[in-house]
Amino acid sequence: MAGRERELAHLGAFVESSTTGPRSLVLLGEAGIGKSALLGAAASLARARGFRVFALHPGRPLPWALLRALCTPRLDPAARAWLATGQRLDPALLTALLLGLDRLTARRPALLLIDRAGRCDPATMRLLTEVLRHAGTSPVGVLLAARGDEGPPGLGAEINRYPVGPLESRAAARLLTSRAGLEAGAPRSVALRRAAGNPLALLSTRAPVEFRQRLDGLPHATRRLLLCAAVAADTEPLAVLNRAGAGAADLRDWQPAEDIGLISVVDGRVSFRHPLIREACTEAAGEAEVRRAHHDLAARTDDPYHRALHRALAADRPDEPAAAAIEENADHLGRRADFVAEAQAMRTAAERSPAPADAARRYAKAVVAAYRSGEPAWAIELYRAVAALTSDPDVLGAASVGAGIAMIHLGRLTEAFELLRAAVLGRPGDGQVAMVAVAAAANAAMLSGVAAHREQLPALLDLVVDGTGGELGEAMIPGSANPATRASVLAVAGLGGPGHDDDPAPLSAIAEHARLMGTSTVAWLRDDSARAAAELSALWQGFRAYGAPGALAARVPVMILAMIDSGRWAEADEALEQADGVAAVGDMTLLLNALPALRSTLDALRHGGAAPVRVRPWPTGDAFTESLRRRAFGTIALTAGDYETAYGHFRAMFGSDGGPIHYFLGPRSLPQLALSATGGVRRAQARRILRACRQRAGENVTARLAMLLAHSEALLDDTEAAAGHFRDALSDPDLAAQWPLEYAEAQLNFAVWLRRRRRPVEARRHLPPALETFRRLGANPHAEQALKYLPQDDERSDPARAFAALTAQKQAIARLAAGGMTNREIGRRLALSPRTVGSHLYGIYPQLRVSNRNQLRVLLGGRRDA
Repeated sequence: MAGRERELAHLGAFVESSTTGPRSLVLLGEAGIGKSALLGAAASLARARGFRVFALHPGRPLPWALLRALCTPRLDPAARAWLATGQRLDPALLTALLLGLDRLTARRPALLLIDRAGRCDPATMRLLTEVLRHAGTSPVGVLLAARGDEGPPGLGAEINRYPVGPLESRAAARLLTSRAGLEAGAPRSVALRRAAGNPLALLSTRAPVEFRQRLDGLPHATRRLLLCAAVAADTEPLAVLNRAGAGAADLRDWQPAEDIGLISVVDGRVSFRHPLIREACTEAAGEAEVRRAHHDLAARTDDPYHRALHRALAADRPDEPAAAAIEENADHLGRRADFVAEAQAMRTAAERSPAPADAARRYAKAVVAAYRSGEPAWAIELYRAVAALTSDPDVLGAASVGAGIAMIHLGRLTEAFELLRAAVLGRPGDGQVAMVAVAAAANAAMLSGVAAHREQLPALLDLVVDGTGGELGEAMIPGSANPATRASVLAVAGLGGPGHDDDPAPLSAIAEHARLMGTSTVAWLRDDSARAAAELSALWQGFRAYGAPGALAARVPVMILAMIDSGRWAEADEALEQADGVAAVGDMTLLLNALPALRSTLDALRHGGAAPVRVRPWPTGDAFTESLRRRAFGTIALTAGDYETAYGHFRAMFGSDGGPIHYFLGPRSLPQLALSATGGVRRAQARRILRACRQRAGENVTARLAMLLAHSEALLDDTEAAAGHFRDALSDPDLAAQWPLEYAEAQLNFAVWLRRRRRPVEARRHLPPALETFRRLGANPHAEQALKYLPQDDERSDPARAFAALTAQKQAIARLAAGGMTNREIGRRLALSPRTVGSHLYGIYPQLRVSNRNQLRVLLGGRRDA
């Protein structure tokens, strides 16, 4: 029952309330929306609550079943008489039914279920209504399900109606994932769009029999028009469809289908009223009729691409002119930000290509478009078609790039690296195919954390020959972006190289995107978190708007990490929300694994957590998401004060030799490991890990890593020398702006160390700025800990001063929340998402020393400027 939490909660309340008196409800919705499944869920809830459950089926004589459920086995004569006529409800029969209802519920409550209640005759519904109307206090629930948006004929208005709507997009994506497999050439995004949240349409492409029956009753002219609409694009105008189907000029041939609810015609467009009616139309027509419909559409459509596509689909054999026409006209789809359509078009062109070389080249283009659209499984399926047709290093290399990036999206990092490595070793003549393959291999190596992969990158990079790019390679990474791309590959390999080019020569749009991909990678690996977050965020928003989320999906976890580290938590919330949708639609394992860990980390930093937390082992070969999860659960335990559990998680981020399982993430969690390392044995282990990380870092230590190493050294030093390490960590105040949380954590821990050594005056120099940072970020557990060490009469605890210290946006949010507006209403007023509003409020509460909206209302109610 994915995505039906609200409905299940409502049904649970319905069942519970039925224990105190009669309750009734009818679930309404289209075919396949999940009404029967909800009835089954209600039955399970009722049985668990001790109910007797009766399922009455309209396929049987329902009045008889209803009377048998409520009357004695030997039916009352009045009941027999009503069964014979079904016209007049005799008072004696009503009395008999009510007595039967009392007997039915004498020992325990009962639930009556009637599925497909729309098939019942009106007399039965009137009978049921009368029984419920006079049922008194009998503990009984009557739950019906019917199609449409109104109750079945004869059902009284007092029976509550409950509309069951389509699944929310992410729940629909989860349900689609449970499907055994999509048919070849069916991208998930298209299946989700066509299904429109209908569970039956998500799980099957077979139309209900009743749709076929309704089609059979339509005039031939109407069925012909519906077939044209079914095989045409959703955007095809009604006028084109009408001409292709030889419909009457006054459109009267569409009316029969509209009258029985199969279609709706609005603003010159035709839309099917149910997702599976389209399938019913093509199922009812034979293959020859479908090809004829494509032929007629090709002759009538005004769109050059659709004309070429329909001509190809109308043919029953490969046709190079048709394939070439599709390829020629499909190029504009990518420029129109419709990469799914481009991939579909290039696949169709490949299927219609007589020559294997042409087919392979077109399939390769389809692979690239598919991964860019955020459809990794489909991209890999298309790649297999290329590999079966050609060994050409340029074409196979380009397809390998798309499939390799798709494998990264699916969390298959080692497999991706090997495929991309093979593409480079194939020595494609198109140098840019080799370059983009090396760049993608570096991305896989950066995420996998496998040292052997990073060590191979310089040698692979040496095989790239600049200035030899061809059509396939230049379309992915233009040669003008090679300096930034080379720098990023070397940065992943751990080698020095040219720094950021802050004044690059003017580049084309695609080259600028490639350059930013490179510079943002270098920035992240060199701990320039703010720059990495800004550049990746700009790319992410641009690619999403351009319909190519797959072009950056593998960097999204890095982007969100950079946002968290640089204190841009509200932006991280927005990015998490956006990436959740992309991950669900594309079933991207990497994001589906990484995003919950990142969200849990943010939640723990803001609100703390409850421990203990246990984590199942993670699949091998993905040190990146394993480290993210361990860090998240360690943070939850640490904020809950469970140092033993926290240490177990942070310790798991390092191997038995003390080295990090992920070369970048492990060292950045050393202070948390040190803080949770209570006890002699753990502290000794933590010191060994710290030494191993220092040794691995060598002289290539960023300012951030130097701060974290010094902070960790201070936490693990039991002598007075710890003060020197703390001062080293805090020696550069500019670091507070770049990594605010980590700097403030060092300030707080130094202050705690000083107070324990009875040096409160020195401690107070560090506590207020740390508290200010925690409040600004919304790091409530940290703020509460800092408050424990501040005098209660500290002037910073004054609410008026605290409110004045808020940003203008946070002051506005606080005023609106105090005025009674919900997060959604505030978001609409200030152009923010509800999640962002909520995160701001959670940061505002501790700053104003309140814990809920009521206290906020009391506090701001007395302020003249509120």
